[in-house]
Order: sequence, then structure tokens, then C-alpha cells
Amino acid sequence: MKKYYRWIRKNIKLINAYVFFLLATVFIGLMFPNIGNFKYEYQKGKPWMHETLIAPFDFSILKPEKDFLAEMDSVMNNFSPYFNQDTLVAANQQNKLIEDFKKAWLNHYGATKLKTDSLLLNSLLSYFNSIYSRGILESVYSNSDYDLKKLNSINIIKRNISTRVNIKDVLTPRKSYEIINNWIRLNPDFEGFESFMQDLDISDYLKTNLDYDKKMSDRVKKNLISNISRTQGMVEAGTRIVLVGDIVDDNIFLVLESLKARYENILGTSRSIYLVRSGQGFLILTAMIILFIFLFNFRKNIIYNTKKLLFILMLIVLFVGLTTVFIKFQNLSVYIIPYALIPIVIRILVDSRTALFVHIASIMICGFLAPNSFEFIFLQLSAGIIAIYSLPRLERRGQLVVTAVITFFIYSFVYFAFAITQEGNIEDIKIYNFAWFALNGLLLTFSYSLIYIFEKLFGFLSDVTLIELSNQNHPLLKDLSRLSPGTFQHSLQVANLAEAAINVIGGNPLLVRAGALYHDIGKMKNPFFFIENQVAGKNPHDSLDFDRSAQIITDHVKYGVQIAKKAKIPQQIIDFIETHHGHGRVQYFYQSFKNKYPDREIDEDLFTYPGNDPFTKETAVLMMADSIEAASRSLKSKTPENIRQLIENIIDGKVKDGRFENADISFKNISQIKEIFSQSLINIYHGRIEYPKEN
Repeated sequence: MKKYYRWIRKNIKLINAYVFFLLATVFIGLMFPNIGNFKYEYQKGKPWMHETLIAPFDFSILKPEKDFLAEMDSVMNNFSPYFNQDTLVAANQQNKLIEDFKKAWLNHYGATKLKTDSLLLNSLLSYFNSIYSRGILESVYSNSDYDLKKLNSINIIKRNISTRVNIKDVLTPRKSYEIINNWIRLNPDFEGFESFMQDLDISDYLKTNLDYDKKMSDRVKKNLISNISRTQGMVEAGTRIVLVGDIVDDNIFLVLESLKARYENILGTSRSIYLVRSGQGFLILTAMIILFIFLFNFRKNIIYNTKKLLFILMLIVLFVGLTTVFIKFQNLSVYIIPYALIPIVIRILVDSRTALFVHIASIMICGFLAPNSFEFIFLQLSAGIIAIYSLPRLERRGQLVVTAVITFFIYSFVYFAFAITQEGNIEDIKIYNFAWFALNGLLLTFSYSLIYIFEKLFGFLSDVTLIELSNQNHPLLKDLSRLSPGTFQHSLQVANLAEAAINVIGGNPLLVRAGALYHDIGKMKNPFFFIENQVAGKNPHDSLDFDRSAQIITDHVKYGVQIAKKAKIPQQIIDFIETHHGHGRVQYFYQSFKNKYPDREIDEDLFTYPGNDPFTKETAVLMMADSIEAASRSLKSKTPENIRQLIENIIDGKVKDGRFENADISFKNISQIKEIFSQSLINIYHGRIEYPKEN
């Protein structure tokens, strides 16, 4: 039992990885719809590559989408919206008119002409009754549910009775005012009262009394659409649908699509749904196992890094979820989903190979859901692969815009190729899909913000952040140059050497440069105890014991980690601080102590650096560059032969001590590094021309 618990503790991260993959598989499976998959793949314009297909049961032939949409447009064009007529509006406005009329009459004429008063008022009320009975309607509706210019008629509901009215007979406030004005102008009874009528301003009493009934209109629209038949004929069981080698033309394609819809519906509603769900689960599991095998064999560090693994699985689950949502909406297309975001983000935060495999696994799963699976997978793989290689290193935000544009053109080009293959002519290509691709590309440009969020949440380090950290105006680097100028210059030289080497053997040059600039920041604690910061002739170690001097030297690693953490420097950079000396010894003080006290027992820990040995290619290169740059300064004769010999001795010594056993670096890489360092240092210390003295 103890062995069992020890094994669990030892492999807990691997067990967690198994659990996370299993949970992701379950989540994805739950999101899949309860429908089966049609067992035949086919494309319009291509030969039928399967056996002769006979109708297994009776099924209806679906109408072509464009015919159905045309029929729906025809119904909608003839649709008359519904309006409620409010009778209180007319009554209120007429009462207001009577009151204002009498006040205005008294102001103009006093108590005289009372008979004329009644005659004019009754005429006005008659006109108003006629106008309001026809109905007054706003000319523009704020929600654009109707357009008066396009309507032939409307339905007016008055006292729960609906009446269809020609749109020409319905008035607007402006039209009502013009009609009443004309009536008054043509009526001889109003002659001589123009000034009075102008003061009265009858437009104030013309208010809309027709209100759009959206609920009723939408209900009637829905009923009209539901009455449109989606089918056009039947295929009886036993009827031959297509022969082997027949070209899938428009008619055959329509019949096949109809059979597919019916077939999947039957599978989704029968008792075999449990088998369908099991099959879906096995397919999802297969895709996830393929991804797991890749990570376990080639990116084991991700398997053992919980945050990185959760990030990758979260991306897959997220995009599968988006796909299941979008396929439920007929007005939206899955082509709007920026699947290329998966490889772009992972390429920037992890590496291109991982990005490709994660993208393939994601598209394999989403391809089960998307219509025209082969077309979908071909499109997404093409766009994803091009996106990976169009963004080798993210250094500016503008690069994402370029990648988005390239992705749009790849989508458009591949889709156009599929469309002309299937349709056989350009006229039938669905142009609106290009709009989806454009929106897809626009969404890709927002990946810059997502990358920043993912960095903070999951502990990644992007190239943009590395560039920011490598800026010599960074507060920590400014402190280093001010407090330890010699160390700062040493760090710059180490950065140049390490970057040159990593560019040749492969790796992240931005990472190794940033690591080199920060690797010695712990020397700011006691800068003058390090030779590069000392004034000639003054060495504070002369007054210290060798073990005390060794402690001060080794402590710069511990202090460097503390300073970096306080400044919130990413862990990937702190790794360089911890590993640039590894678990090696301060050889000078160690040997000096042994020579001075040959009989005394030595506490090895006092002379050993507290860090770990390098575990990546970048940290290994930095260790070599740091040791060689420091040692090269002490060479009295900096000839090419001496420089090469120094590099050989230092690197071979570290190899012999086992400093690089945990790092992914080969002997070939080490040979290349030796040559690069030799050339770089020879160029730095090359002989200069002696200028003649001035007379």
C-alpha cells in the first residue's frame, strides 16, 4: 500500500493530466447534439464514390434553400402589419380643440359673431372626425419593423375588429394637416378668418392614433412562415438515388441532403441514440488521445504544467462550444468563428508545433458538427497553418492585422475554389460567406488583448512581453546600470553572446536575451564585491575569510530571485537567475580555502551556488555565455588561440561536471556554441591599428 501511495505522489501531475483530458472529453461530448452522422460523404459536382444508393425508407425532398427563401420573401412582401387604433386620441384632441378655439375666438372677436363661432367650430370638428376615422400613422418606425413606402396595405384593429386598409387611405400627421388646410381653404365659410386660423395652428391637434402591434404582427408572420412547405415531393423506399460514378448534380445533391436530414433525425430520436452518443464519445476520445500522445512524447513539460494544460484544453472546449451554439442559428455561420485564433495564440505563447497539433485536434472535433465537414476541415486547416507561419514572432500589434488579412484571403481563396467546383458557375456562389470571412478576420485582430489576458492568467510569456523586459529603460535594468555599471555591461555582452548562439542552434532569442539582462541583478545588493564593479587596487574580499567571500558571491543568486519576484518579473526570467551558475562551486575561493587550511574539514554548502542546473536550451546557453564572458576579461593575452582554448576548457569542464544533463542540448549544439563564442570574442578583442602620433 505504501508503494502505491508513493507511486501516486510521484506521478500526481501525470494523473491530473489524465483526469483533465477525460473531463474535457466528457464536456465536449455533452455539448454534442443528439443526432447521428450520415455515413456517406459527397460533394456537389464530384462523382459518387460509394456503392449504388437505394432509398432505405420513404422521405420528403427538401426545397432548395434559395427557393424557400424566395417563397418566404414573397410572403413577407405581401404581409400587412397590424396597428391598434386608439379612439381616445381623437376625443382628447377634439376636446382640446374646442377649448382652445373658444379662447382664441374671444381674444379675436369678443362675444360677437357667436353663430359664426359655432358654424366654424362644427366644420372643424367634422374635418377632424373624418381624419381620425381614417387613422393617423407615424411615417417612420424607430425599430424598422415596417416601411410605409414598401407597404401596400395595413390591418387596423378597432374594438377587436381587424380591417385591411389600403396604405394610400392611411394618413400621416403632415398629410392630415395638408388635407384639413385644403378643406378650410376651399370652404367659403372660412373666408375672412385666415388670421384667426393661423393663430389657432390646427397641426397641434393632429396626433397619431395608430400604434404598431408588434406582438400581433410577429405572431401572424410566424404563422405565415410556418405554413410555407419545406418539401417538394417524395422519394419512396427502394427507389435508386444515385449510381457509382454518377456526378452529384443539383437534383441528386438535393435528394441526398434530404435523405441525410431524415436519416440523422431518425437516429436522434430512436432507441439507437445511446449507440450514437457512444460513437460520438469514442471519436472525441480518439482526437483527445492523439493530442495527449503528442504532448506526452514531444511536449512533456506541458503535461506536467497544470496551467498550460488547462489553457490548451479550455481553448478546445471553448471553440467546440461556440460551434455547437452557432450551428443552431440559421442566420449565423460557423465561418464567423475565428478558429485560426487557436494556432495563433498557442504559437505565440507556446510554440508552432504544439499550435499545429492542438489546431488539428480542435478542427477534427468541430468537423463532426459543421456542415460540409470536408470543406470545413480543409478551410480551417489551410487558414490555421498559414496563420502559424505568417506569425513567426509577435513583436508588434500590426503583425496580427497582417495575419488577419492573410487569413481572410486564404479563407476566400479556398472557399472560392470549393464553390466553383461544386456549383460549376460563379453566379451561384454564396457571396455573403465572404462577409463572414471578413468578420472572422476582424475578430482575429482582438487576439492581442486575449494574449495579454492569457499571459496573466496562465503564466505564459509572449515575445511582446520579452521585448518590453529587454528594454534598457525598464526600472530594474536602470537600477542595475546605476548601482552596478560593470555588471550591467557584463550582462549586455552575455546577452549578445547567448543570442548569437541560440539563433544558430535553435531556441527563443528574445527569451535568452531577456534572461541574460536580468541574470545578475542580485549583484546590486553588494556590487563592489564583484570584480567588474571594483575600482583598481580596491578589493573588499582582501579583508574577508574565503568562506565569507564565497557566501557573498553565491548569495547574489538568492538576492536576484528576491529582487525579481518583488518587481514581478515572470518566472521564466527568474529561471535564468537561478540556473546561470547551476549547482556549481565558487572554485577560486574553494581552492584558496583548501590551500590555506589543508587539514580543516570543508563545508561544501558554503562554496556552492544555491541554484539548480539549467533545464532548457536557453538556460544552458546562458550559463556558458556568462562563464566565458567573465573569464575572457581576465585573459592577459587575448589571442585567437588563447580565446579558443579558454572556451574549450570552460565548456568541457561544465559538461564533465554534469551541468547540462537536464537541458535539451546536444554535443553538436555545444560544438556550434563553442565556434560562435570563439568568433564573437575574437571579433571583440581583435587587434586594432596603432594610429600615428601627431607632430
